Amino acid sequence: MTTDEMIVRLKATLKERRFIHTMGVANEAVRLAPRFGVDGGKAYIAGLLHDCAKNFSPEQVREYCDRYGLTLDPYSEKEPALIHAFLGATVARVDYGVEDPEILSAIYYHTTGKPGMSPMEKLIYIADLTEPNRSLDLGRSAEMSARIRELVEEDIDEALIYAIGCSVTHVLKKGNLIHPDSIFARNYLIENRRKNS
Repeated sequence: MTTDEMIVRLKATLKERRFIHTMGVANEAVRLAPRFGVDGGKAYIAGLLHDCAKNFSPEQVREYCDRYGLTLDPYSEKEPALIHAFLGATVARVDYGVEDPEILSAIYYHTTGKPGMSPMEKLIYIADLTEPNRSLDLGRSAEMSARIRELVEEDIDEALIYAIGCSVTHVLKKGNLIHPDSIFARNYLIENRRKNS
């Protein structure tokens, strides 16, 4: 499937503001790709498809999980906002024809992060939080996005530590469960920074 065909399909399946956000992430991923040492074409596809399962109904989620033998971890089962990332990697492979493991993993971990993230995983996590439309109507502040952008230019891992901290704080304020991968990812980055300082 070409990227143009992906865009047509996404426009038909995502809510309008989610589609605008998606295009913003794809463009931000391309802009940041050289900083992360990532191929711009792959970054664009990962950005395009990072939320491809975001607007699935509970019935669609169950259907995909049953059909493809996906088992959600206990946190994802209890926090529907997490499901789209884990399911999105399968949707990207099955419905959009993406086979690249780097892209699929970036989609899978773009919400929680994980310890030892690859450059592509880091890039999509950051692009999701810093694309210009994010702060307009998706619950994040323009100040947070601006600060992450500044930190990326200085130190990618510092930017990630800050970004994950902001995401965890956002989840805490909503009273939702925090996925352990986010805590493990932040701790990994901090421990790694201490070892190298």
